[in-house]
Amino acid sequence: MRFAVAALLVLALAPVAAAGGGPPTSGTSRTFHYTCDGGQRISATYATFGQSGPTFVVLNWRGRQYGLAEALSASGARYASLAGPAGARGGLEWWEHQGESTLSTFVGTGTGRTQTLLTGCLTGR
Repeated sequence: MRFAVAALLVLALAPVAAAGGGPPTSGTSRTFHYTCDGGQRISATYATFGQSGPTFVVLNWRGRQYGLAEALSASGARYASLAGPAGARGGLEWWEHQGESTLSTFVGTGTGRTQTLLTGCLTGR
């Protein structure tokens, strides 16, 4: 699994390397395990590159991994990707706010509307 996470992070950093002359030379990562409403489980590995560099999350859900990049949010930490699970209408959004996370899929071709997939995701329960 560590190899897959590393591979996803390298792919996510490819545009950063192309734009800035190379990837950041250092970074940190941390993995959290969540239990959501209905007993569903998901894990998230958060990775930050450089001192103030880009932040990514790799979600492990239903036996698959999804890489999401940090996105704008009014509050909390929000990550988004235009690629989602098979059968989903669009990409994924992972939003953590005040210790609780939600996983949604985008509806249609834009990112303005979402459909919730997991709610009430908390660590340590």
